[in-house]
Amino acid sequence: MIKKCNGCGIILQNIAKDKLGYTPDINNSLCMRCFKLKNYGILLNEGKKQDNEKLIANINNKKCFVIFLIDYLNIYKDVIEIFKKIKSDKILVITKSDLFPKNIKTDVLIQNIKNVYDLSEEIIVCSAKTNYNLNKIRELIAIKPKVLFAGFTNMGKSSLINALFGSNITVSKCKNTTQEFIKNVIDGKIIYDAPGFIGNAYDSVPKNIIRPLTYQLKSKYYLKISDIYLAFKTDSNITIYIDNNINVDRRKKVVDYDYNIIVPTNYDIVIKGFCFIKVGTSTYMNINVDPNLIEIRPSIIGGQNE
Repeated sequence: MIKKCNGCGIILQNIAKDKLGYTPDINNSLCMRCFKLKNYGILLNEGKKQDNEKLIANINNKKCFVIFLIDYLNIYKDVIEIFKKIKSDKILVITKSDLFPKNIKTDVLIQNIKNVYDLSEEIIVCSAKTNYNLNKIRELIAIKPKVLFAGFTNMGKSSLINALFGSNITVSKCKNTTQEFIKNVIDGKIIYDAPGFIGNAYDSVPKNIIRPLTYQLKSKYYLKISDIYLAFKTDSNITIYIDNNINVDRRKKVVDYDYNIIVPTNYDIVIKGFCFIKVGTSTYMNINVDPNLIEIRPSIIGGQNE
């Protein structure tokens, strides 16, 4: 009899300790990887590597109502393009609203995201921690026979499913926690938790309230954000949206990096998976970040989209 891990969905086995799905007792409900993650926060291995295109095909083949999750710092084109490739009836859910800056108007944010990324689907902002808007999601689920939760890794899929249904899927801040599709039948309804998509982005999970930090910088100043350096060549007015636990230092020094960018007024510089920076006035700057990890977009925070 094939038995799957309740935490990650992988097939359980009690033979090879160095292989996925190992448990010393096949009657256990969790593999050793999930047991260590859940009880000790220890990641034994990175798990299997996901293929995004195959994952999209598998999701489409299941013909479910899809709830696609993202968080506030991971709204960028690559993520939205994956969402658009899902052909089922679907909605976009922005999770972890308890970490949003206090000045954010969610209705404005939603409309701006729709405008910038050309989306027509419904967008819901929610929090599994505070239960914000969970009833709204439950109402949508109630009329669907099959529901599938999808999104990039660490977007809070398992946390949301547990909050909605009182289930016990393994939750951690390690990527690739869910390894295979996890199928649950709840009140006669089929609920799937899909493995997370893998993107080309910083591996940063917001843990604290996202704070807006506003700077009016003279040219030749630069900002150090963790290991990221932004050198400003013109006087600039910017607001950085970033995890409250990450230090931002302002320094004066003539520095030059390989990648130069010009950002129009009321646009955002998105450093994928890490932060975004709203530019209040047109700015010329350079940065030590791989250009593939940067997106320039019309601002989703006020400005021309307010």
